[in-house]
Amino acid sequence: IIVINSISIEPQAPVNDFSSLAGMESAGWVFSWNEATTFVAPGTSTRNACGGVPDSSYCGWMGSHAVGQISLQLSGSGYGTIDFGNSHNYASGKVTLYLNDDVLATAGELEVSHKASFSYKDGDTIRLVEDPAAIIVINSIIIKPEAR
Repeated sequence: IIVINSISIEPQAPVNDFSSLAGMESAGWVFSWNEATTFVAPGTSTRNACGGVPDSSYCGWMGSHAVGQISLQLSGSGYGTIDFGNSHNYASGKVTLYLNDDVLATAGELEVSHKASFSYKDGDTIRLVEDPAAIIVINSIIIKPEAR
């Protein structure tokens, strides 16, 4: 006989909550860099570079024209939709969305909202990559697991 009197499970933060860097990391987002512009909070002077980006959205970049990326490993299988963008005005800068190593979509200069849908299987990873000078924006992501 096994008796469990209580169990406490820390809920995972939702992947579509962009209110803090800690919350995003708790939800599974992984950042390839760590500097002041990894997460640009609303109400800060740095947020001015995120022109046109809602306060509820993620905005950040890796400095010195370096290539930064944000990734999220997915579990189970299902479908997803992400609204992402690039709020930088650099003409050749872009933010590219990958599923594993496959390009799904690209947001160019000052394109702060670009939607893409995808299907995924257990262990797949989505990545947003800024190159060569861009500002990554994530407005929303919806993950819909397949029914079992």
